[in-house]
Amino acid sequence: MSRKPTPLFALLLSLTLSSVSAAEQALPFTPEQRRALAIVSQPLATLTASNARRLPAQVKIPPSRIEVITAPLGGIVSAVKVGYGDTVKKGQPLVQLQGTPLLEAQRDYAINASRARLAAESLKRDESLFADGIIPQSRLAATRAAHEEAQVMLAERRQSLALAGLPVPAAGKVAGRATLVAPFAGTVLEAMAEPGMRAEAGAVLVKLGRLDVLWLELQASASEAATLSVGDAVTIPGCAATARITVIAPHLTPGSQSVLIRAELAKAQDCVKPSQTLEVTVASTKRASNDYRIPTAALVRHEGARWVFLDSKDGFVPHAVTVLEEADQSLRISGQGLRGDMAIATKGVAAIKAAWLGIGKAEGK
Repeated sequence: MSRKPTPLFALLLSLTLSSVSAAEQALPFTPEQRRALAIVSQPLATLTASNARRLPAQVKIPPSRIEVITAPLGGIVSAVKVGYGDTVKKGQPLVQLQGTPLLEAQRDYAINASRARLAAESLKRDESLFADGIIPQSRLAATRAAHEEAQVMLAERRQSLALAGLPVPAAGKVAGRATLVAPFAGTVLEAMAEPGMRAEAGAVLVKLGRLDVLWLELQASASEAATLSVGDAVTIPGCAATARITVIAPHLTPGSQSVLIRAELAKAQDCVKPSQTLEVTVASTKRASNDYRIPTAALVRHEGARWVFLDSKDGFVPHAVTVLEEADQSLRISGQGLRGDMAIATKGVAAIKAAWLGIGKAEGK
């Protein structure tokens, strides 16, 4: 004895028998059928996508906020006063060096200081002799030139001592060690120096960074980048201050085929760390006119494409769309020809898809 079909099954069967396969043709549903299948439509004007964009980002230190401390002269690292991650003040000792080049630098300074004093005394004497008419002006000019040269050489040696972290030596005394200090208040990003290592002149010993200003490097698709502008606000989880977009790259990154977007966070306040990866929210100041956020249930997939069903006076019309962003319960889509005065099916979509694809048609014959 055969079972009598349920009213809902009979309704679906009648719909599939009258379905059409062409995407541009309408699938008719009577008001009674819509109620029975719990089909609900919603105007696209009420589904306007939020201007907010959630994008992955990585925290970077701007190159202008990084400085390296190098060995001004060759020598042995006798002590390292800081380590990775330490916060330092301006003038705080970082590394101590010792070695023969340090002694030689102080010796050269002492020799040039002595020559500069002799040149000053010679100039004073020749100026007096020239005033008395004893020597010609040419000799006075030569003495002045020698004095100026001696002063320049002394200034050079004094600057060399300062770069080496050495004090100006007192008469007959030289320092056996040089102390390199922090040129500004910041954070130790790298400490390459180790006690006992031999450092050549110019070797990088410590890398310092100022963390008061940070960059966020965002990755966006070409369609997402098209909706963003320089100056858009970027909200970071855990940060009271917001960043601002400063650069939108004019080309795609070769490896990821994404657009690099840079935002600057002027007041980091320890809410993010360099090299940290996180998700941020960008408040776009512009939006594509056919950009909408719809419930996940409103979208169907068929033959590699994605579709929504437009509600028209003749029934539901399948319309291909592009998915720009996926969330847990919603999708951000765009589609050619979509307008705010149109409506799409947001519930009962499975029944419309069944009618569109002719599911159950063979059984009805």
